[in-house]
Amino acid sequence: MFGSGRRSRVEARVKQIARMVMVIVHGLQTKSYDVFVDDFSNPGRQPGTLERLNRQVCFELRISPTCWYDATADFSRRTDAYPFVNLHGRGDDFGVSISASVGYSTVELSVPPDQKIGRDAEAIVRALAGTPGWTNASRIERDLDLLRG
Repeated sequence: MFGSGRRSRVEARVKQIARMVMVIVHGLQTKSYDVFVDDFSNPGRQPGTLERLNRQVCFELRISPTCWYDATADFSRRTDAYPFVNLHGRGDDFGVSISASVGYSTVELSVPPDQKIGRDAEAIVRALAGTPGWTNASRIERDLDLLRG
């Protein structure tokens, strides 16, 4: 386990991540694509032609010098689809994968082979999965496997 100082930093970061995801999802629900781009794009990093064609915007959420998230918001060209956002942890949170949209927020640990997990990633996933309104995506997959078998 880790010390109380590190634990409190992780808990504070979990609250910050949960709030940021809530703000992003609210923006996906209430803003047009163009307004969302203006509000959420990082300075100097507007969507390119392909991103605009696909109605996506990529941006970075910097939490600290050692922790940030790469985010992709997707407004989908399909009229029957809800916009959603995917976030991937970097630095201390490398391996944290978040998906969220209207009515759901999921988190899971996803590390490419031969990559080292971020030092706080497991704690972040555990804490977010225990947050009201959040689900651990790997548990959903495991539950679906039980239903199939």
